[in-house]
Amino acid sequence: MQALSEVEERIRAAGQIFLYLDFDGTLAPMVPDPAQARLSAEARETLRRLARRGSWTVTIVSGRAVEDLYSRIGLDGLIYAGNHGMEISGPHLHFVDPAAAARRETLCRLAGELAARLHPLPGVLVEYKGLTVSVHYRRAAAADIPKAEAAVREAVAGDDFRLMPGVQVFEIVPRTNWDKGAAVEWINRRLGKGNLLAIYLGDDASDEDAFAILPEGITVKVGSAATAHARYHLPSPGEVVEFLSWLGKKGDRPLFPARE
Repeated sequence: MQALSEVEERIRAAGQIFLYLDFDGTLAPMVPDPAQARLSAEARETLRRLARRGSWTVTIVSGRAVEDLYSRIGLDGLIYAGNHGMEISGPHLHFVDPAAAARRETLCRLAGELAARLHPLPGVLVEYKGLTVSVHYRRAAAADIPKAEAAVREAVAGDDFRLMPGVQVFEIVPRTNWDKGAAVEWINRRLGKGNLLAIYLGDDASDEDAFAILPEGITVKVGSAATAHARYHLPSPGEVVEFLSWLGKKGDRPLFPARE
């Protein structure tokens, strides 16, 4: 199947294009230290070019905080949806999930207690992001990962927070009705004017919420092909940048197959 021919047809027929992109593992390669994740110059320039198109809206949807995302991408004119969509910032847009905001102090204490408990485990990093907490174990010894998971599960045993698995990370998020899918719906409702085509690329389990609410969109799972809702698949961030470049230059080489 010439998948890009189908994509090009749908783009030409749409009145608006809303492009949604995860960051780690999608726009940027996964690296051992999350603080070292970087966006390539090619990817940044491609995003800049796409965002300048009058009918396009580009949104970065990530587990990272909005400030962190902006510091790594550095482009105005984009929408940044951080903390799994619980905070959204962009032109004429501002949102913070009130249920998550109400638990900031409790979450901060939990993060501190968890960091102290996990300190003896080399390579385990507790990152407090204001509305959520990430416990990274990319550099941890395999034998220590079950210990870290046990500590995290104990920390979220109450009613305020829940554990969400990710790629080599345990995500602690408030128990709320908000997720990446809700964030995408919120943005679409506020900025969509009809005949809208949503394109969403993501690699994480949390992206499934967005895939699920876009059955008519162009949804692309990056990395492992195992997915419940995405229509297409790309193997790595390198192919994502190629696809985005094609969107910017109107290429015609098929990059990914449709799911069976």
